[in-house]
Amino acid sequence: MNVMRFEAEILRADGAVPRDVVRERVYGGVRVVAEWPADLATPEIRVGVEVGGDVDRNDAPAYVELFFHDVFLLLNLAAPGSFAGIVSMAGSEPRVRDVTFSARVFEYASGLERLPIAKVIAWYDSLGIGTQQLATTPAATALFQLLHLARGEENDEESIVRLAGAAEALVGTPESLQRLFELREEIARGRTPVIHPMHDDALDPRVEDARAEWVEVVDHAAGVVIRALQRAAAT
Repeated sequence: MNVMRFEAEILRADGAVPRDVVRERVYGGVRVVAEWPADLATPEIRVGVEVGGDVDRNDAPAYVELFFHDVFLLLNLAAPGSFAGIVSMAGSEPRVRDVTFSARVFEYASGLERLPIAKVIAWYDSLGIGTQQLATTPAATALFQLLHLARGEENDEESIVRLAGAAEALVGTPESLQRLFELREEIARGRTPVIHPMHDDALDPRVEDARAEWVEVVDHAAGVVIRALQRAAAT
């Protein structure tokens, strides 16, 4: 059995203070164990990560990276907005890629609940996603879409397209989300305003009006998707 150790350094995003921790994930014959510090409110959080089991040395970094993707989802479904920032490895070899997570989609959504982390983990494990990289269920589709939004820079068009995909997988196409799906279609057909990537309304006040509806639609869709996932986890 191979055992490899890594040292993760998490540079927390402002306001994202973990309420819980995830100490272990098992992926088939591979076990990832994390040692978290007692104080999670420091600007930088150091986490010792051990990868053991039936794993090749060169594949170990992928399991560390997957572990933190799981951590992001689990902690934010349990306490929305509680985990975000830059995860990097201090001098590890083989090298694990630095990963940046944003919890903005969880922050956009209103009326979210806090759930026991143990319940969220049990539900997540029941999905059987493991190391799958292709979504094969509605829940996995929604979770992967949230991860894509967490990993990328804020982009209204991408948010609409990915949240539409997540919502459709989870709840279908209800009347309350009609505008979301209309906007997705307009984006696909190139019928929406083309805005400078700066999105700076100080330079051009028209940007604020052009984005106002999109922001409202994104916030509503984020709430629908995350509440649906939380309801599934809470049952």
